[in-house]
Amino acid sequence: MLMQVRSEIKNKIGFKILTLCLLFIMALIAFGIYRSRSYSLRDQLDLFSLILDGTPAITFPILAVLVYTASFSGEVQNRFLVYTRMRRPLQETLRIKMTANVIISFVFFFMLVFIPFLFVFYIEPHLVNTVFKPDLYGLTPETIDADTYKRHTFTQLLKYGTLIYGFVYALWVGLNGALYAAIAFYLVLTIRNVFLALSLPYIAYIISSFTLSALKLEDFRPNHAVFPFDHPQSPLWTALSSFIFLLIVLIALSVHNKKNIGKIERLL
Repeated sequence: MLMQVRSEIKNKIGFKILTLCLLFIMALIAFGIYRSRSYSLRDQLDLFSLILDGTPAITFPILAVLVYTASFSGEVQNRFLVYTRMRRPLQETLRIKMTANVIISFVFFFMLVFIPFLFVFYIEPHLVNTVFKPDLYGLTPETIDADTYKRHTFTQLLKYGTLIYGFVYALWVGLNGALYAAIAFYLVLTIRNVFLALSLPYIAYIISSFTLSALKLEDFRPNHAVFPFDHPQSPLWTALSSFIFLLIVLIALSVHNKKNIGKIERLL
């Protein structure tokens, strides 16, 4: 199965796709630096937040769908999976494609965070030299480190080192991206209307965010669980609660699809 997964990943990720992904990440960095001219930033952490607290935060479930599941839905609509049954059982094909989906989505979202992190904290100070104004926030070189530790969820990890924070946070976003992509994958197999199946993760993302805000439960909003930059720091377990809920949804969809594999085979 490992070889088939590797082959599937190679088929989905070519030079053109890699180039587009890198250009997208570079565009996010460039736009963040451009926007920083209109803000009074405290430090590199503020610049990093500015880069990610925009398009990635707003369109997160859409990006998760576009990375792999959108092309998979095309295969379902065009009945491409019918022709794979001659080589292997449908369940095995779906496992291969799901594994490739999770790996590709995880790597994309990990790099979406980790590349800007490396640029902002390790490259930008030597190239762009953005002007930071911590004094406007009543901060001094002696107090700014302590301020970063309590600024946003996950910045608690800065106590253990800048690189640890960036790596762990990138892992977290990668895992969430893979989770949304996996849910969308199963929805495509469950719902006949492909557009609705691809849209549901984003619809749920938006509606649950507004609903939890109305209920004064902003700490548990799904967007704050992944991109917490416009919200005061919360305990790490609040972000984990959203992840666990989505994991339960994924498990339920997986069980449903396994129980109805015969029906899925007839539909495909």
